[in-house]
Amino acid sequence: MAITYEVGGYAAEDRSVEVVFTNDEGFVHKRQVNIPKEENGSVDQDAFNEILEGQLRGVENKVALGVISFTDPNAEPEGAIDPEPEAETAD
Repeated sequence: MAITYEVGGYAAEDRSVEVVFTNDEGFVHKRQVNIPKEENGSVDQDAFNEILEGQLRGVENKVALGVISFTDPNAEPEGAIDPEPEAETAD
């Protein structure tokens, strides 16, 4: 099973970013990942790439062990409130 990842958008001052891991079925697993910085405050891209690859290996290992799961990105979250509840009718 191949797993890919996509880094969400982030601003220069952000300290972490959401990373979405996607499996062959299109299901996702999300994590917040720290963004390493240089002394001048810019992103340390080499270190960031290493962190992302390490996170990917960690996700792959945990999937193999069955300790994390992927979810359908189109599924309703559990406990979600219907944005347009049906009106009750009087008898």
